[in-house]
Amino acid sequence: MRKIYLISNTKTADESVVNLSVSKIEFLKFELNLSDYDVLVVTSKNAFNALKFNSIKAINLPVFAIANSCAASAREFGFSEIYTGKDAHGDNFAREILPLLKGKKVLYLKGKDSASNFLEILRDGGVNIKAIIAYENVLNHCKMELKPPKNSILIFVSPINVRNFLTNFGWDESYQTISIGKVTAKELNFTKPLVSQSQDINACIALAKTLL
Repeated sequence: MRKIYLISNTKTADESVVNLSVSKIEFLKFELNLSDYDVLVVTSKNAFNALKFNSIKAINLPVFAIANSCAASAREFGFSEIYTGKDAHGDNFAREILPLLKGKKVLYLKGKDSASNFLEILRDGGVNIKAIIAYENVLNHCKMELKPPKNSILIFVSPINVRNFLTNFGWDESYQTISIGKVTAKELNFTKPLVSQSQDINACIALAKTLL
């Protein structure tokens, strides 16, 4: 029977899915006083892990989170006033919250590499935003025996995971791919990925199971 592989640092508890991490997150040191800002904007739960890494605690600061999973991480970290984006695509989220950020001093904790124009859209729209590179997604070297067999269904959740998968394993034309969003799908332009209608890992898994 064909197997489903989730190519992500975020693991699933679904035992029918194989978790495969081709990337790893490295958190960076930085100094920060959250009280200097009116709003915190986050597009990844890694932002909260970066705060924890730097021993920075939550304060009463509004958080704009790109998706439900990101908002859940904000609550777990200790933030209570949370706006959850209606669209989990980076560019669309930026356009959605831009009018809500006007006149505010905004902090954005981001990864070193960004696949969207999120920051540029806000800056071009006149938002006073400071971006701090809080974490970096780097290659996790995998042994070749971990390479998915022919005809596997692969779920990709970010462009960097596509690149790191190729670095580790190369490609097999028999693979069928599912992308969590449009930006990741562009990175998969050498194949024909199915794009999940919801930018959520569980939705991707549900879509993958329809292909079995």
